[in-house]
Amino acid sequence: MKIEKRAFATLAALVFVALMGFVERTLAPAYWLKSLLKASAILLILGTYASAYQTSWRETVYLRKMKPAKALYVLIAATLAVLALTFLLTRNYLDLASIRRNLMTKERLTKENCLFVFAYIATVNSFLEEAFFRGCLYHAFAEDGGKIAGLAFSSCAFAAYHIGIVDGWLNPGILALCVAGLTVAGVFLQLVCERYDSVKASWLVHGCANLAIDALGVLLIFFY
Repeated sequence: MKIEKRAFATLAALVFVALMGFVERTLAPAYWLKSLLKASAILLILGTYASAYQTSWRETVYLRKMKPAKALYVLIAATLAVLALTFLLTRNYLDLASIRRNLMTKERLTKENCLFVFAYIATVNSFLEEAFFRGCLYHAFAEDGGKIAGLAFSSCAFAAYHIGIVDGWLNPGILALCVAGLTVAGVFLQLVCERYDSVKASWLVHGCANLAIDALGVLLIFFY
């Protein structure tokens, strides 16, 4: 049964990444429609997994009671500091005008709707990604002693999914750096999830990181 879980997780991740890549590159719908498709796909995968392996939704996504989290706030502050430093070091290599153009044309964000979109990204979207990558995918491997394999697979799948979002915004060198950074971020978030024994912990870190990135989006749309 546990081998089957790994096979299911692998196939689910490949189908999900391919599907969202097709949606992102070929269909290119407005952000809300894309988000609806993404949420539907993740919920379908999680529901199928829970039904097939007779696990509760909470266990499927690892939504357990979080261990005491005082040190987690230090991690969040450190994460925000790293993001700020990364932006300062790479800002001269970023085509901010192109990023703004993509946000307003490809994603169809406006001054009227962007705050709602960014709030969704920081809360609901971050939870869906944590539930899928850190909750379901990783633990499908980890339950049978495959923690390293699960860590590598879920983190690489997390990075691969995001390629379709940022491709076209960045030059090849920065894109490669971004993909590497996303893989490292996936590993970091998984370690946070395991350290606090709940996806709630990695969701909190992920949501705060998204909030910081959203702040840049707000500045680009309103003031650039």
